[in-house]
Amino acid sequence: MSGARPSLCIVNYNGARHLRRSLPAAWRLRDRFAEILLVDDASTDDGPAWVAAHYPEVRILRQPENRGPGAARNAGIAAAVSDRILFIDNDVSLQPGCVEALSAALDAHPEAAAAQATVLYADRPEIVQYSGASAHYLGMMIPEFTDRSIAEVPAGVRGCGSLVTCCFMVDRRRLGDVRFDEDIFIYFDDHEFGLTLRERGHALLAVGEARVLHGEGTEGMSIRALGTYSERRVFQTIRNRWLVLAKHYPGGTLAVLAPALLLFETAQFAMALRRGWLGPWRRAVAWIWRHRRALARKRGGTLARQRVPLARLLQGGPLPLRPEVAATGFERWLIRGLDRIFAAYWRLVAPLLSASSASSRSNH
Repeated sequence: MSGARPSLCIVNYNGARHLRRSLPAAWRLRDRFAEILLVDDASTDDGPAWVAAHYPEVRILRQPENRGPGAARNAGIAAAVSDRILFIDNDVSLQPGCVEALSAALDAHPEAAAAQATVLYADRPEIVQYSGASAHYLGMMIPEFTDRSIAEVPAGVRGCGSLVTCCFMVDRRRLGDVRFDEDIFIYFDDHEFGLTLRERGHALLAVGEARVLHGEGTEGMSIRALGTYSERRVFQTIRNRWLVLAKHYPGGTLAVLAPALLLFETAQFAMALRRGWLGPWRRAVAWIWRHRRALARKRGGTLARQRVPLARLLQGGPLPLRPEVAATGFERWLIRGLDRIFAAYWRLVAPLLSASSASSRSNH
């Protein structure tokens, strides 16, 4: 681990019951950190008060309003005393060796802006929730090694196409002006941040030996806690994927992928009708329409600063959907069929995107 100790930044919203488990785990490693900072995203429970009473050494930064984890992480990036910052969600318990492994990975890879941990289920610590991520060509993140044994995760450090922010370490000096897009309240905030870093020429790392235990997720939105998709999660998921497509996908890439994207949107709309999610779908459409001019400006700035063509970062593979999306046998059959179609289409167009990517590099 480098000489300078990192700041630990815990992002919290209404996580009182989570903090009672995760903060003691972090506190046992306090000598690894220059500080422990709790960025509280305008919680309405007693979590911040409990932290202040039981861990007065923890610095609490209170957000004036609930603006989502991306905005909270931006506040942590600005406020941390160290340039090296380890971010964890409030339901994440650090395991021994995690801090050292992440910091060592960044030390060994100066081209990397961020390193992410291997995330295990807290109630099944032998099973991986995810270890790294890549970018699906339809605009989604593909979590890697999901629901596999910890023994299957490769040892050492490997590069990734996207970033899971459950537990990750950044070097603020390497980020430049890249920050989380605060229009993405929750979901896809990490994927969009990771894409931005990769497009700017930074590497993203996944570290097999850096391990954490992950609890139930965000209050009121976690599928593992609720057992289903909340309307708020449906809205955020649909809208934020569209935002990623609008902000990051060049016109030529969209043209090549248009048939697959149109099929996906048709299937998504049919699923919204079938599952009673038409309200969230309509709200997502309305938000994109209202903010179309701001999105156009963001798109222009993003595309103008792409050093690595997006096409180089995209992958095929099965749709990265949670099992709860397919509640019936018919829905599971439909998704299997779509997986085959999308896989075949990717095999068809991937060489075209590679050629356009090579042409773009030669023109620069």
